[in-house]
Amino acid sequence: MGMTDFEVAENYCSVVSGLLNELHIGAKVAWLGQKHPSINEGKFLYTSIMSGVHTHLEHHYYDLNHEDSDESTKWDVHGEWDISGYDLVLGLRVLYLCDSRKKLLRNLVKLCKSNDKVVFDFMTGNPVLVNGKETFVKKNNSPTILPFFPELYDAQFSVQSNHDDQVVAIHHLKEVSLQINNILTFRDGVKNRYYTLCEVFCDS
Repeated sequence: MGMTDFEVAENYCSVVSGLLNELHIGAKVAWLGQKHPSINEGKFLYTSIMSGVHTHLEHHYYDLNHEDSDESTKWDVHGEWDISGYDLVLGLRVLYLCDSRKKLLRNLVKLCKSNDKVVFDFMTGNPVLVNGKETFVKKNNSPTILPFFPELYDAQFSVQSNHDDQVVAIHHLKEVSLQINNILTFRDGVKNRYYTLCEVFCDS
């Protein structure tokens, strides 16, 4: 686990814990891309968040490495997201695996229509200098999505994609009747990427 993970956890923990503590007792929460805590893997961020949660909630975990059970569901981020009936759906540090903006937006619309509240984080690529301007890219010709929300950043940047279905911008969300409510946007001090934690919802 790198220094960036600690910085992200430091920024996210109290905010996400607060979202969970605002839910009513017994509310259902879906964690996308989160292994069940009993597996004891990839749980640093989850454990850090849950240390500040004082409300009794019903948690369900969606991850590719799961077998289906009462609390766990085998889930592929590249597939169709047929997830419904939750008071809160949380997707933290998982969207970077997606490789198609169009499919991601289609899945987000489904989630928003089938659940009460949906919260994800969007992470830019790494910054490089292109013609003298700081530009966010996905290195090594990576096909994974490249979120770019310059409206929320504190300086001027560009973005350079590897394919035409890669960049995710706020206007792309609006084209499918999605909106975001920015909860937290910050730039990490290690890789200089921007993170935007936000509620995603349908505007109709």
